[in-house]
Amino acid sequence: MSIDWTIVIILNNYLHDVATAVLLSSAVILYVLDRQAKGGGEGERKALARAYRTLTRFAWGALAWIIVGGIPRTIFFPTYEFIPATVKDIVLDLIIKHVLLVSGVIAGGIMWVRIGKRMRGYAAGDGQQ
Repeated sequence: MSIDWTIVIILNNYLHDVATAVLLSSAVILYVLDRQAKGGGEGERKALARAYRTLTRFAWGALAWIIVGGIPRTIFFPTYEFIPATVKDIVLDLIIKHVLLVSGVIAGGIMWVRIGKRMRGYAAGDGQQ
């Protein structure tokens, strides 16, 4: 039985997009919990602390898949994405999509670092920093 590499590549591309969605969704959830912790009391900060570890694991897993899955996606990009985008005349849409997603991942990473610093402040007993 031979492997249909087209299906494998398309599945990889889909999972790469899913991993990006997981990463961005984790960042949004963390942001919401952080906002509640800033305006709330000890209970909200504890909820943030409980969720932070799990969300961070999801984010690292998603980021790993984005990088690992991005390698074959980049290699096969001309065949499986660029040529179809050219035929459909949606190259600009594809560029905009990638600019928005990369911007979201960078902004999410910056936010994650800032919330992590605040989390360490909570753990050190600095209150609401």
